[in-house]
Amino acid sequence: MSLKTSILQTDRVNKKAAKKLNFLAEVSSYLVNHQIDFPISVLAILILAYLFFPGTQKFFFLQYIEDPKTGSYKKGKDDAYFVFTWVVFFTFFRAAIMEYIFIPTAKLCGIKKNGQRTRFAEQGWSFLYYSIFWTLGMYIMSKSPYWFDTTYFWKGYPHVEMPGLLKWYYLVQLAFWIQQVFVINIEKRRKDYAEMVAHHAITISLILCSYSMNWTRIGNAVLCVMDFVDILLPFAKMLKYCGFNTLCDIVFGFFMLSWVVTRHYIYGRIIYSTWAESTQFVELKWVPEEEHFYSKNTQRFFITLFLLLQLLIYFWFYLICHVAYRVIKGDNAHDNRSDESEREEAEANINPGQTYDSTSEDNSDSSSEDNNSESSVSQIEGGEDYKLKKN
Repeated sequence: MSLKTSILQTDRVNKKAAKKLNFLAEVSSYLVNHQIDFPISVLAILILAYLFFPGTQKFFFLQYIEDPKTGSYKKGKDDAYFVFTWVVFFTFFRAAIMEYIFIPTAKLCGIKKNGQRTRFAEQGWSFLYYSIFWTLGMYIMSKSPYWFDTTYFWKGYPHVEMPGLLKWYYLVQLAFWIQQVFVINIEKRRKDYAEMVAHHAITISLILCSYSMNWTRIGNAVLCVMDFVDILLPFAKMLKYCGFNTLCDIVFGFFMLSWVVTRHYIYGRIIYSTWAESTQFVELKWVPEEEHFYSKNTQRFFITLFLLLQLLIYFWFYLICHVAYRVIKGDNAHDNRSDESEREEAEANINPGQTYDSTSEDNSDSSSEDNNSESSVSQIEGGEDYKLKKN
C-alpha cells in the first residue's frame, strides 16, 4: 500500500469519526434544549400506540400479575418497557416542574440571578422527588415483615412475588436513576464528576440486579437509607438561596447528623446483614429454574458493590467535615469540587417557552456576586454549590 493511499484512507476514517461526533453533539444539544417538548412527543406516540395496538399497554402498566386478588406480581423482561416510559416521564417532569414551578418561586423569593434561580430549581426538584419517594419507601417498609428486622431480608428467599406497590416503586426508582445519568451530563460539571458517574453506575447496578435476583426487600431498605439525607441538603440550599441563613445552618447540621446515622451506621448494618445473616437463612446455591440466585459469588458481588458505594460515601463525608471545620473556624470555606469560585458562578440562560440548559454560561454578572459570603458547602452528591452565611 502506497503512502498516498494510506493517507487517503486515514483521512476518510477521520472524516467518518468527525461526522459521528458532530451527529452525537447535535443529538445531545437537541435533547438538552427540548427537555419538555421532546418527551411530550414521545409520550404522545406511546399513547397513540396504546389506543390502536393493545400490546403496547406494557409501556404504561405493570406486567406479570400473579394473583389479582392479592395484587402480587412477578418480574420479567417486559418490565423494561415500563421503565423506559418513566425515564421519559422524569425528563419531562423535572424540566417542567423546574421551569414552571420552582423558577417562578425563586423569583417570588427575591432571587435575582438566573444562575441562582436555576440552582434553586434544581434543588427544588431534588427535594420534591426524594421527599415523595423516601416517604413511599418507608410506607412500603412499614407494611412489610422486614420493618426493623433485617433477618426478614433473607427469610423465605426467594421472594419471587412482590406487592404491586413495591414493584411500581422499584421500577420507577430504577427509571429515575437512569434518567439521572442524563442529568449529571447537562448540569454544570464539578471535580467529582467521575465519582458521581461511579455512584450512579453502582446504584443502577444494585437496583437492577437486586430486582432481577429477588432481593427487593433489602433494596427497598437501602433506597430508604440513602434517600433521607437527599431531602435535607436540597432543602437547606433552598433556604440559603431564599436568605434564611440561620435556619439553613440548622438544617445543614441536622443533615450532617442524619448522614452519619443513615449512611454509615444503618447502611453498615445492612452490609453486615448481607455478609453474616444471609447465610443463616439462605442456602448458597445458583438454581435459576427455582428463581434462586444467591450463590457465594452473588454474595461477594453485592457486598463489593455495597462497599464501593460506602467508599464514595466516606469520600463525600470527608468533604462535608472539611467544610464544616472551616465554617466553625470562621474561615472562608469554598467548594473544593468546583472549578470556579462562587463569585465566578456561571449564569444559566433560561429561554421563555424552552426548557433551560444548565450547562450554558453567561458570566456577564459574575463580578456582582455577593462577596460577603463567609462560607460555602458543596452539595456532596448533587454537584451544586451551597453557601452558609454567618449571622
